[in-house]
Amino acid sequence: MNKKYTRLLKDTLVFAIGSFASKLILFLLVPLYTNYLTQAEYGISDLVFTFSQLLIPVFSLTIYNAVLRFGLAKNEQKENVLAGGFIIFGIGSVICLAITPLFSFYEPLAEWKWYLTTYVVLSILNTIILNYIKVLGKNKLYAAISIIQTLFLAISNIVLLIGFKIGIKGYLLSNIISCSVAIIVGFFASNIFKALKKSKVDFKVVKKMVAFAAPIIVNDLSWWLIHSTDKIMIQYMMNDSALGLYTVATKIPALINVVISIFVQAWGVSTILENESTNDPKFYSNIFRVYSFIAFGATIFLTLIIKDFMKIYVGSEFTESWQYVPLLLASASFSAISSFYGSLYGAFKKNVSSMVTTMIAAAVNILLNYFFIRMYGIWGAIIGTISAYFIIALLRMIDSRKFVKFKVGLLEYCLNGAIVLAQTILVSFGFNIYIVSSCAIVLFLMANIRSIKLVVSMIGEKLKKRRALPAEGETAEEAKGEEDTTETEEIPNEESAKEETEAGPSDNENKE
Repeated sequence: MNKKYTRLLKDTLVFAIGSFASKLILFLLVPLYTNYLTQAEYGISDLVFTFSQLLIPVFSLTIYNAVLRFGLAKNEQKENVLAGGFIIFGIGSVICLAITPLFSFYEPLAEWKWYLTTYVVLSILNTIILNYIKVLGKNKLYAAISIIQTLFLAISNIVLLIGFKIGIKGYLLSNIISCSVAIIVGFFASNIFKALKKSKVDFKVVKKMVAFAAPIIVNDLSWWLIHSTDKIMIQYMMNDSALGLYTVATKIPALINVVISIFVQAWGVSTILENESTNDPKFYSNIFRVYSFIAFGATIFLTLIIKDFMKIYVGSEFTESWQYVPLLLASASFSAISSFYGSLYGAFKKNVSSMVTTMIAAAVNILLNYFFIRMYGIWGAIIGTISAYFIIALLRMIDSRKFVKFKVGLLEYCLNGAIVLAQTILVSFGFNIYIVSSCAIVLFLMANIRSIKLVVSMIGEKLKKRRALPAEGETAEEAKGEEDTTETEEIPNEESAKEETEAGPSDNENKE
């Protein structure tokens, strides 16, 4: 198997350990929240974090993206890139703290404004440190920190919600505590202080980093509008209880993101390295086929089990939210496709194009939310969400062909989308969930014969290569024969090369 596929597979497996463990813990915390918080309390606490996702890109200038991109560049000193990230972080944090009193003008946030600001500042710092760890190629450390952070989140929630029974305050404090622990562990484990001491403040590098990151700010804000305006409009047009129900429903599609994010973490940096080496269209095409197969397949499976699962997953006050989940799962599939292309935009430094596609989808989402929430309540928000994700996936598939062309298997993609939409619509509106889902599974497998064959072929090649490895006692020269026919793998820096034997190759996560 070509080494770039092997590299991507190794990174995916390493990140799967950290991501799946941490996301599983987060997923298991939802029953705790739905049993120890009311609908209104859960809605308001989630609203605080909704606004944090608005403030993070604004006060960070999304400099953490530039730390990853320029840290992996061959012609940049990673220590100088890190120093540039800390400079922007310091400036942004001071401004954020200075304007915190202004948040009191929005009544739902007034009581929680300092929790909000603290979490924003810590999240920015944590992301910079984690992205620098990716630059170093310390995959196992990254995965370990993710697990540690989530474990402390779980422990803090149990102590503060069950033990001290302090409601929203406990929920918010738990997130602040867990983020602080992750920062401390990451700071010392990756020798951040040593790297900063070795660095030089190069304002030319800082300028390039800001120029790269600036369009991502608008892109992230547009994503925030897609993700979050429905929650704000539901709270404003309906009530806190409706927001709580909708918030719980959106937690289930996060399972799609768990599956997808495990891959995207490895895929993001692979696209950067591939762009700087062979830039092989077949590589992109093969990965997209497997990726979309997993994304749509996960939606079909989760839709099959969702009704029974929700009965045991959430508190009795939230069980009716199951009916909103299938269409939100479908929207998560299209979101996953847009994220795939988002990695390509980052690798090719086409952030302006990425920003434009996201802005268009955000405008559609806001417009549809405004009209349909008034008419159909929570269902109106779902219409806006799925429409926005479908549009952004479509726009990026078309627009990306300007700078990278590869076969996407258009017929398979359209069939997959149609099957998923038909299944989720029918299930949401009361048709027999088992009959509908069984038909969807059969049709999905028939439509994806080529993708299944591709996965089997890739696994077969890997096993064949393992069997062909030299027997014990064979000379190094004999063992080298087959390897020489494989494409040379590029390592972004010496530190990454040293880490390869410990944690896999030097590629990590890309966070759009």
